[in-house]
Amino acid sequence: MGFEKVLDDRGYDSGAYYVKDGKKWIFDIVALKQKQGATSDDELKILGYDVDTYNLVKNESNELAELYQDIAVEDGEPMYLEGGVYLYPDGSIR
Repeated sequence: MGFEKVLDDRGYDSGAYYVKDGKKWIFDIVALKQKQGATSDDELKILGYDVDTYNLVKNESNELAELYQDIAVEDGEPMYLEGGVYLYPDGSIR
């Protein structure tokens, strides 16, 4: 995604944070708002955080979850792929 690692003891990721185009990557927006005392996305933007990319990635993940929600199976059960072929929990395809 083009973010560069910046070493900083205060960083969320083991003493680092990530920057792209002068904006900081957000790992957890709820925790970040609490830590910064912010109540809105706009406040985080003013502080230099990349709220737009965070929301884009978050929404993309939700779209993928919706797309694949119907293939969920019970633990230990095989998942049907197509043409009579199943994916088994051990990774085998039969």
